Amino acid sequence: MRELLRRAAGRRVTVGFDGFIDTIARPVARTATADAPAQYFESIPAFGQYLVEHGGKSCSIALHVERRQLGGNLPHLSRAASMLGLDVSCVGMLGQPGIDPVFSDLPCRLYSFAPAGEATALEFSDGKVFLAADAVWSDDPWQDVCAHVPQAEQLFREAELIALVNWSELDASQALWQAVYDRAVRPDRANFSRFAFFDLCDCTRRSAEQLDQVLRLLGRFATRRTVVLSLNENEALDCGHKLLDGLDDLGALTEALCQRYGIQQVLVHTIHETLLRTPDGLTREKTRFVAQPRISTGAGDHFNGASCFALLAGLSDRDRVHFAGVFASTYVSKGSTPTLDEVLDAL
Repeated sequence: MRELLRRAAGRRVTVGFDGFIDTIARPVARTATADAPAQYFESIPAFGQYLVEHGGKSCSIALHVERRQLGGNLPHLSRAASMLGLDVSCVGMLGQPGIDPVFSDLPCRLYSFAPAGEATALEFSDGKVFLAADAVWSDDPWQDVCAHVPQAEQLFREAELIALVNWSELDASQALWQAVYDRAVRPDRANFSRFAFFDLCDCTRRSAEQLDQVLRLLGRFATRRTVVLSLNENEALDCGHKLLDGLDDLGALTEALCQRYGIQQVLVHTIHETLLRTPDGLTREKTRFVAQPRISTGAGDHFNGASCFALLAGLSDRDRVHFAGVFASTYVSKGSTPTLDEVLDAL
């Protein structure tokens, strides 16, 4: 495995299209006193119960701001893939005019077409809640991209792996993904040694019709490239609920998505296990549990970045799942993006 991983260095990846600046905060349950420090809402259910109890009333919640940092799926996935050695180009909302300083330390080629979005991430011991305003787009978002990044079409056309992320939160994502297919993928001959990797993100607010539409688009990508659809458990179950008659068995769900939409591979990562469905069958592996995580924001994107790297390295299905899981758990326990050597040591 080590030799295959090192051979993947320098492979070209292009990622689109989001970019956020996250304010990481913890909601305060009790303010500090002279005798005791502040107490925070430890879990999402505890925070939710507090809100429910204040229904029909007003309430005020203080936030302890811990830091401001780059956010969005594109920056986290790109950092992970770059730290592992891939040659990554990012076409995203990374600042206008010029790259926002919060993204300046990304080890990637940065191309920005819009100001970064702003989001607040409420962190809890069992997960996080993102609050973000919608971006404003013109009637032709691909032209918005090309007006600021004239080489966008070439970057996607020449990439050995295209990664398109955050379909759910960007209203223009369907049009942008369609434009990548029409301009950079469809004109080429089919080449299944090249890849298109997709992360829909939390699609619960999208309709069944919209979800069906984007998955049919992924099926068209799959006529030209090997397509990998990456879902977390919530996203996978939402697909089952809206499109597959309520199917909630994850193994059967991955197979049904592949068959219905012509997608070659579906990857599902949960807090308990990871599943990978490919033409070779279904691979399952238990998730590496981190008892005291230093960070949770970006863990899924780091898993996806490592999955892209393992895919380009030509690892077996089982080794791909194992490598991505070790990389993500190392990120969560360390609190920063690990290098390839650090992951190899953990393996």
